[in-house]
Amino acid sequence: MFVVVPDGVEGQDEEGRRWDIVWMLRIAISRSKPGVRRLPVAFYCRNDNRSPKLHKLIAECGPVDLDDPQPAITLMLPDKD
Repeated sequence: MFVVVPDGVEGQDEEGRRWDIVWMLRIAISRSKPGVRRLPVAFYCRNDNRSPKLHKLIAECGPVDLDDPQPAITLMLPDKD
């Protein structure tokens, strides 16, 4: 949806899109308050050859799973848990 470049879209590549998402995540983390587990992440992305549109994700930090308490960051759509 945000990483894979649709056919025919010029001037975009998957590596650049991943970089943009991770960079905006870094900005959100640097602006967050201590102890916050869910952060909004916003970035612009073009899925056609028109102007980029604003897209929003949620980043959540928590354990990998119940058996592995190491922290992991999950990026998801705002309406997902």
